Amino acid sequence: MTDLRDTLVSIAALAVIIVGARYASPLLVPFLLSLFLAIVCGSSVNHLYERGWPHWLAVSGVIALVVALLAAPFLMVGSSLAEFREALPQYQQQFLSLLDSVTQWLAAHGVEVNENALQTAFNPGRAVAFFGGFVGGVGDTFSNVFIILLTVAFLLVDAGSFPRKLQLSRPGRHQEILATLQELVRQMNEYFVAKALVSLLTAMLIGAGLYLLDVRFISLWTLLAFLLNFIPVIGSIIAAIPVVALSLLELDPTLTLLLVLLYVSVNTVVGNIIEPAWMGHRMGLSTLAVFLSLIFWGWMFGPVGTLLSVPLTMVLRFIAERSPGATWVAVLLSAPPPANTGQESPTKPDTSGAPPE
Repeated sequence: MTDLRDTLVSIAALAVIIVGARYASPLLVPFLLSLFLAIVCGSSVNHLYERGWPHWLAVSGVIALVVALLAAPFLMVGSSLAEFREALPQYQQQFLSLLDSVTQWLAAHGVEVNENALQTAFNPGRAVAFFGGFVGGVGDTFSNVFIILLTVAFLLVDAGSFPRKLQLSRPGRHQEILATLQELVRQMNEYFVAKALVSLLTAMLIGAGLYLLDVRFISLWTLLAFLLNFIPVIGSIIAAIPVVALSLLELDPTLTLLLVLLYVSVNTVVGNIIEPAWMGHRMGLSTLAVFLSLIFWGWMFGPVGTLLSVPLTMVLRFIAERSPGATWVAVLLSAPPPANTGQESPTKPDTSGAPPE
């Protein structure tokens, strides 16, 4: 009876935390971005500090580089996004004309179709709303860029004194706690660096292919390919939808086929060959955990939650591994163990697998 009561209390507490986090997402999302940016930037700051840079100068240099890296793509895509918005009414009209032609062709062959139902089922406005909402959600978050970068700077500056604070607050256990946190930071850093390189390579290959095919709004589709590649499982597929859909409105089947081949070939080579080689087998999340985390964190924190779904789930699994009553959560989130497990304990999750993309 006591175990049931404790379980119910834990579930109730978790529900309260989830509802509170969902309600506070406008405040939590910039903080999460700041935290993960600080994790990524921390190694660069330490590298510069070890090479003789003053700590304040190392932090300032890294922050300046982050500002440049964040500002450049959005400045490049600004004009392309404005042109795309201006062209939307034209694409809408082309879609309606194409739909009318399809309806007439079906009617001529004895198939009666409700045109209004077709317009509702294949409404391009929904796709446009999705991509507009995604880019807008990311843009709204980065509109607080000053607060985010200021938080990153304070986190980096305060990181140097954290071991001493931990020693004073938890004497006797500070070394163990510090080693645990360093391991988590190492895993996060490895994931973000490898994923950023993979996403950059994907975007460059997609952008080069679109340039050769003379597709409009290249910078917009390239940025989407980079950002959406951070979304596991379905991100690379979603990035191809608007480009292929617009080629269909141009009534150019050759271009459509070439675009499909471009996205399929790039994502196949990068996702199945290059990415496993670069990222190795270190993340250790199961396919189901990755997919469900995408849905959950997307519901919780919006577009930014989908981008951070894998690292957030990695943190959750990392905490569960070290919580005596939650090791089963770590096992469920972890990738399947190897076939030859011998006599290893089933409660020890495998940490050698990589999240599928």
